[in-house]
Amino acid sequence: MSKHLYHIVQHWVKNSLFFCLLTFLPLTSVAQEYGMRWLYCPQASETQQVWFKRTFHTTAMAKEAVLSVASEGRYIVYVNGYNISADLFSYNPRGAIAIQDYPIENYLCEGYNTIAVWYSPVSYNHRQLYVALQGTWQDGSMFYISDDKGWLCHPANAQTMPDGSELIDGTQYEEDWKTFNWMESSFLLSDWQPAAIATHLQPATITFNRHDTGFRMQRVLKHSIVSQRGNTLIYDFGQPIEGWVRITMRGMKKGDVIEVNGLRYVCKGGTDDQACRRFTTGTSGVARITLPAGRSRSNITKVEAISIGR
Repeated sequence: MSKHLYHIVQHWVKNSLFFCLLTFLPLTSVAQEYGMRWLYCPQASETQQVWFKRTFHTTAMAKEAVLSVASEGRYIVYVNGYNISADLFSYNPRGAIAIQDYPIENYLCEGYNTIAVWYSPVSYNHRQLYVALQGTWQDGSMFYISDDKGWLCHPANAQTMPDGSELIDGTQYEEDWKTFNWMESSFLLSDWQPAAIATHLQPATITFNRHDTGFRMQRVLKHSIVSQRGNTLIYDFGQPIEGWVRITMRGMKKGDVIEVNGLRYVCKGGTDDQACRRFTTGTSGVARITLPAGRSRSNITKVEAISIGR
């Protein structure tokens, strides 16, 4: 039995007669959610990506700590500013919501700790995020931190559209991400709101301890041929790939908009801009880059195709 399922069972033994039903269900997949409390951001639109975070204080070091995360969307998890997974992002294959367990004792410290999640919608729903932390202290005593208290949320500077494309506002990315470091406890909280708890949800299928729920980078390709049609540059990679196109630009002005293979990016200007999807992928052997008026191929310093797979 997984540690996550053990703590859910322990919770229901203490608090509900519903536990008697668990003994008759398989451990790898269940049809109900056993009191899981789902977080969502009320301020976010149907297409907006969301940042969630929670800071908590400990007076000791953890010997073992497992962070359990689930979502109907796609997500990236950070602890104290560090991405805790080798995956580019996690998602739910084959229609089930997967609870993924992450060992995080090496990321925690004595004092203030922050868990942060960058969430992207797949379809609009209120099962945006479930998080629980459990483990043991150095003295052997156990701890369990529930998922529904103290969480804050903020709509991100990006959107995931129903057709699988993404919109990213680089003018806000630099301010929100780089300057204030939203993944850590020092981030300014003036614009953050408490995350809401979803209610009256239809039952969903949940799977435990899935290890095939993430995408990883496989290889990076460089283009072989470049052509131009009007204000559109076409970079040919010689073969189709499933993944991202990543573009590095120089000399763009703040507010310049470029489009490339399912990504609409608003440039931050000033220094180099880098445009790349974050939560969606596409299949193509070429990059079609549409530039704004007054910009040319000389503004593009690098174009790469990133092959992504499981």
